[in-house]
Amino acid sequence: MLPRILALVLTIGLALSAVTAAAGVEEGVKAFRADGFETALNEFGPAAAAGEAAGQYWMGRLYDAGAGVDEDPETALEWFLKAAEQGHAEAQRVVGIYYEEGKAVDRDALIASQWYEKAAEQGNAKAMRNLGSFYETGTGVRLDPEKAADLYRQASTLGNARATRNLAYMYYFGRGVPYDQKHAAELFKKAAESGGGRAQYDLGRLYYRGHGVERDLSKAHKHFRKAARAGHAKAQLLLGRMYALGEGIEKSPRNAFYWLTLASIQEPAPARKFLPDVKRELESDQVEEVAALAREFRPGSAGIEGQ
Repeated sequence: MLPRILALVLTIGLALSAVTAAAGVEEGVKAFRADGFETALNEFGPAAAAGEAAGQYWMGRLYDAGAGVDEDPETALEWFLKAAEQGHAEAQRVVGIYYEEGKAVDRDALIASQWYEKAAEQGNAKAMRNLGSFYETGTGVRLDPEKAADLYRQASTLGNARATRNLAYMYYFGRGVPYDQKHAAELFKKAAESGGGRAQYDLGRLYYRGHGVERDLSKAHKHFRKAARAGHAKAQLLLGRMYALGEGIEKSPRNAFYWLTLASIQEPAPARKFLPDVKRELESDQVEEVAALAREFRPGSAGIEGQ
């Protein structure tokens, strides 16, 4: 009887410890998201030491970002590996990223693909997207565009906008799936619903060219503007060009100079083809005013239209 009682006490004790560790991780996550990194460390540390996979994953996040501790990729990877080996899907994906990028370890696409596969098998949408990219390019695995498209499709169904965008490109170019610009346009629209700058740019480009949709410069302008405000350089370039030429919108040298100035930081050669002509249409004080506004730009801001 006594051994049974001791076993029961031990079982109850372990269960309580697990509950306590899980509660600590939950509080730590709240603190982490509020930039309370010292509190987060105090919560994650005991949970991780007790073998709680979620605590180990979050300890990895702290060391990876240098949040509340010195940035230390090697220590971060140690924690991520501990969590990954216990089956923590997001930790498995992050370990894959470390091997893909050669961060704290030698770059190894094969090992990266194996970790992505483990996470994808657990339904991790980001890992599906990562693994899909490998199959699309033949990185660490044999080239298989059809499998890539299938992985993107699964991740897209789970709401991953980047996978939706990748799948749209597969249809746009006919890689691994039938060539279908209309379906590509539908997928780009779906990806753009998340507000991401890249997807907004892609959708704007479809409307600008009339690929898979009826050509509509007004809609192209709308999507380029959203992407430009998010900091997308090519969108800033095309938006500036539209203002410079009056394509689908009223011609505006002031707006053109603003967006082309921003585009010139990341896309210098094409932007500078338009800048001199646009600049000549402005007074010197207007040039200084717009240049000052461009220097104040931050992704997510309204841009010159908000002035």
